[in-house]
Amino acid sequence: MADNNQPSREDYLMDKRPPRGGNNNHGFSVKRILLWILGIIVLLVLAGACLFFYYASSAPKISRNELASQTTTTIYDKDDKVISRLGAQKRDYAKDDQIPDNLKHAVVSIEDRRFYRHHGVDPVRIVGAAVNNVFGRSSGEMQGGSTLTQQLVKLSVFSTAASDRTFKRKAQEAWLAINVEHHFSKNQILDFYINKVSMGNGVYGMKTAAQYYYGKDLDQLSLSQLALLAGIPQSPTYYNPLANDTSNATKRRNEVLNAMVRSKYISQADADRAKKESVTDGLDPDQGDTSSGDANVE
Repeated sequence: MADNNQPSREDYLMDKRPPRGGNNNHGFSVKRILLWILGIIVLLVLAGACLFFYYASSAPKISRNELASQTTTTIYDKDDKVISRLGAQKRDYAKDDQIPDNLKHAVVSIEDRRFYRHHGVDPVRIVGAAVNNVFGRSSGEMQGGSTLTQQLVKLSVFSTAASDRTFKRKAQEAWLAINVEHHFSKNQILDFYINKVSMGNGVYGMKTAAQYYYGKDLDQLSLSQLALLAGIPQSPTYYNPLANDTSNATKRRNEVLNAMVRSKYISQADADRAKKESVTDGLDPDQGDTSSGDANVE
């Protein structure tokens, strides 16, 4: 006679089954961790945004005069030693119709190839620069995090010293760059930059540099010579075509030409022909007349 109180085999197996929803606690924990991480990220972003606008509110004023004229900005090397003071030398201001398209294309290609697509600050560029810093890629093929507009702002109202590369300064620089883009056209910003940059040997602005290095006006220079001028501002001493060793200047000139090809401003055949020129071809041994003062900016 069977004992009705004894569990059947089926009942026994059922007891061994895991309860429904037995893994829910694990899933809930993972979700909660992800929500915590997301919350922390949101808080950090909000805190960063608040700090950005706090610093931006104390940014100095910037006007057309600062952008167009020579100021007393001090240029430092990587060791924070003064290498030049922007505005200490006279220069000849190039109006827009005096700047060849090839020079504009060369500057944009090597300095800020997304120049015509951003509004002063380029998040894509910043991420690319961060990746470059992490993986230590060659700077010859990568660009820094600052846009051309930010570089113009830095040259106009800030110092280039490494000690000034703080979050506060970068926030103010970014804020002013956005404002500059709001008030001036891309072409005006490019003109300001071309007339502002240090070109080495106490020379500022690419029109003055054309006179100093070649004894010619910008519109008389070859593609090779314009590409060389466009590449000098990154490191005027290192890429000096008057140096005894011009291999650095040649490499930089070629990088500019390659960048122009990638940006589809010139063909590969154009670049190859320009590369055949020596960077010393056409150099003026007397370093042309650069004694004229700042021209009036209209």
